[in-house]
Amino acid sequence: MRYKIKNMVKSKFEYQFYYRRNLPHYQPKDGVFFITYRLAFSLPRAILNKLLEKRKQFDKELEQLDNSKKTKQRFICNKILFDVTDNFLGKYKKDPHWLKNNEIAQLVIDSLFFNHKKKYNLLCYVIMSNHVHIIIKPLIEKNDTPYSLSVIMKDHKDYTAHEANIILHRKGQFWLHENYDHYIRNRHELNRIIRYILNNPVKAGLVNDYSEWKYLWLNL
Repeated sequence: MRYKIKNMVKSKFEYQFYYRRNLPHYQPKDGVFFITYRLAFSLPRAILNKLLEKRKQFDKELEQLDNSKKTKQRFICNKILFDVTDNFLGKYKKDPHWLKNNEIAQLVIDSLFFNHKKKYNLLCYVIMSNHVHIIIKPLIEKNDTPYSLSVIMKDHKDYTAHEANIILHRKGQFWLHENYDHYIRNRHELNRIIRYILNNPVKAGLVNDYSEWKYLWLNL
């Protein structure tokens, strides 16, 4: 199945790489999004402080640029921060790694598929031990606007957090509240991100080939 992706919906529309709690209020109708979300407490304070310092350094560098160069450089800086964070997640061995639990991983998969073809088309996912990558294309509601990414992710995370805590016999925060999101601009970028997702379990040394990882799915 192929999905049409417009190169750019509005010339002024920017989409940045970073973790945030509220996904975009403005969504292009044909938008396809790469979203990453991770477990709460999945990175130690020391690593988070390093990431924060790196962010501050990038912000200072951006202040020195004129507006014509800021957009491109901000995009590059945020991508670097995402890659560094994802590498830390892949290598970090200390708990929590609740998504290693087969029952919890299947819970996340079932929840993702619950609204597949109802509120969004699910194009790809990989579930790692402490984070999840997905690509989704929100569908259009009756009022001719796309289903809200914020609502989609909140419902998914609220439900899976509640059910996972029951399985684990625990209470408290399960997911980090913030998500990383990126608007995919074209087919080339989509293919690059899919390759990145498929390579996650290989890069982590868990399998030799992505096809060996059972918590991975591609629908294209």
